[in-house]
Amino acid sequence: MSAKRWSIFTSHSFYVRIVTAFVGLLVVTVLSIVSYNHHQNTEIAIELSEDLMNQITKNVIEKTANFLLPASFVVEISARLAQKGVISCSDTQQIELYTFGVLKSFPQISMFFLGDEQGNYFRSWQRPDGTIEIRIIQPQISTPTDVIKHCDPDCKVLQTETSSKIEYDPRVRPWYLGAKQAGANFWTDLYILFRNKKPAVTSAYPVYDAQGKLLGVWGTDIELDEMSHFLKSLKIGKSGIAFILNEKNEVVAYPDASRIVKEENGKLRPVHVEELGTDSITAAFREYVQSGGSKSVVESQGKRYLASFREFPQSFAARWKVGVVAPEDDFVGGAKRIIRDTFLICLGILFISIYLAVLLARSISKPIKLLTEETKKVRDFRLEDSPAIASRIKEIQLMSHAVSAMRTGLQAFRRYVPAELVRQLIQTGEGANLGGHQKELTVFFSDIGGFTTIAEQMGPEALMLHLSEYFDELTRILSDHGGTVDKYIGDGIMAFWGAPLPDEDHAGRACQAALLCQEKLQELNRKWADAGKTALPTRIGLSTGETVVGNVGSSERINYTVMGDNVNLASRLEGVNRLYATQILVSRATYDQASDRFWFRPVDIIAVKGKTAETTVYELMGRKAAEETGALAELCREFALGFHAYLQRDFGAGADIFGRLTQKFPNDATTRLYLRRCRHYLEHPPGADWRGVSYLDSK
Repeated sequence: MSAKRWSIFTSHSFYVRIVTAFVGLLVVTVLSIVSYNHHQNTEIAIELSEDLMNQITKNVIEKTANFLLPASFVVEISARLAQKGVISCSDTQQIELYTFGVLKSFPQISMFFLGDEQGNYFRSWQRPDGTIEIRIIQPQISTPTDVIKHCDPDCKVLQTETSSKIEYDPRVRPWYLGAKQAGANFWTDLYILFRNKKPAVTSAYPVYDAQGKLLGVWGTDIELDEMSHFLKSLKIGKSGIAFILNEKNEVVAYPDASRIVKEENGKLRPVHVEELGTDSITAAFREYVQSGGSKSVVESQGKRYLASFREFPQSFAARWKVGVVAPEDDFVGGAKRIIRDTFLICLGILFISIYLAVLLARSISKPIKLLTEETKKVRDFRLEDSPAIASRIKEIQLMSHAVSAMRTGLQAFRRYVPAELVRQLIQTGEGANLGGHQKELTVFFSDIGGFTTIAEQMGPEALMLHLSEYFDELTRILSDHGGTVDKYIGDGIMAFWGAPLPDEDHAGRACQAALLCQEKLQELNRKWADAGKTALPTRIGLSTGETVVGNVGSSERINYTVMGDNVNLASRLEGVNRLYATQILVSRATYDQASDRFWFRPVDIIAVKGKTAETTVYELMGRKAAEETGALAELCREFALGFHAYLQRDFGAGADIFGRLTQKFPNDATTRLYLRRCRHYLEHPPGADWRGVSYLDSK
């Protein structure tokens, strides 16, 4: 970086120095006070919140363990008693009394049951109304039975139902298979009880005889809604929430128990944590999954939340975890209020001090600042008039007059040199040095058809005004779409894309600009016709390729322009439009880069005057839309098929295609041209060396 440019970055205005020094001292003081208060108060509040959340998590784990572990102890003890022969797995009366006693002793157990290897099933269920339902299934006896007994709280039988149809086999149930495979205490996955739509788990333990043979499995259902009621009673700040998840991230317990069960296709299932519909919990859980940290601070809907996720101890039968999410303001709100009050007081002092400093500095530096802005506008070629700068300092007055005179001169100069070109050259850093370099560009040429006749019919002044409006509209379109307008050649315009600023889509932008120019001319020609003015039909040529771009001229005067075969081809293509009654012709390279976004049709294979090389030229017809089944799409596709048949010397097929197109598009001159060509070659076949190339004798 040059010393001059470095000095621009390191120098400061007098205004800035005064204000910065004064304000800087105050800001450092204010920030020190506010930062210290913020740090101390926030740290204390966060420590208290973490202690509270840890205590809540511990309480939830202890409560859950106290609620569930007795059930696992019951099934394990029952299995060991059966193994020792204290309980007979085949004595239904003994099992009835035993299961009844267990239900009375453990209110959290809603159902206690035993299944054996013969398919026998013994179950006691404590119903919500306090009655006991006992079910005994014995498929192996001479007359298989399924007996259901309805008993009062004292186990007195009130009603008995008997069925010989056995529809339940405990041996295929998940609790039985899980305990059988584990050979020890087994907890099922979380499931939803169909009878009351409550979440539940089953604890099961296998029973073996003295020889280690499996006799059966004891099991117990535990409804978990009591855990949700417990979580609802917890107070975590003002609106914090605690919940329990299993290893599948299903919600085991939640303060609002109605939200943890979902029905899909007539079946009930537990909801996943992200299905709760609470944005803060969803955000906290995603952060936990991504980071793996047990504690985090997350943001949801503009609010910050403290979150904690802690696994149950390994001694616990299931891999569950406790989540706690609470708004940060519930804990640090008081600290924030203190910080806010301190900040407001300091801010008030700071504003008053800044105001005084600004008044002092402004009276001295304002004219200099305004003058600097004016010179920046001139540098960027923003030459609109500005009000005079008032100052009592003589040097500033002289500089203001000089800038005003410079602006006036440049306003006249910009009529001859495009302001946008100057801006682009400034951005690219290209100096006014003679020379150029090769670069792939897209070049644009336009010309007004029959301009000589138009000029003869109009007076000089009217013609110039008419052309000025024409040039103004087309130039605006070209510039708005990234084109660099090189020059006006009589009634024609020369422009290019891809320099001085790089443009990867120069061909696409050029095609878009060309179409917009023709659309604008249709509108202008209608307006001019209504006003009694002459229409200006315009032909356009586009060519993409390697082009020499740079400064050409003398030491006294230079021009930023383009040269080379690509420029000549674009100029020739503009003139070739006359032969095919087309409006926009493009080169093969332009077609290759833009055919995915625009409709083209091949027009001919030509060798222009002065060139031996042959090239396929295409007519730019329109933009491609999502739906490609319209008339324009049909014309382009069918014409391409006809053109291919023409080149393959299949003139009969070509004549058929062009004949159909002529009926559908009677005003399309190019189609009629190829219909005549095909019919001519049908009657007068070309020689063996014919390749469909048109050699143009004129420019």
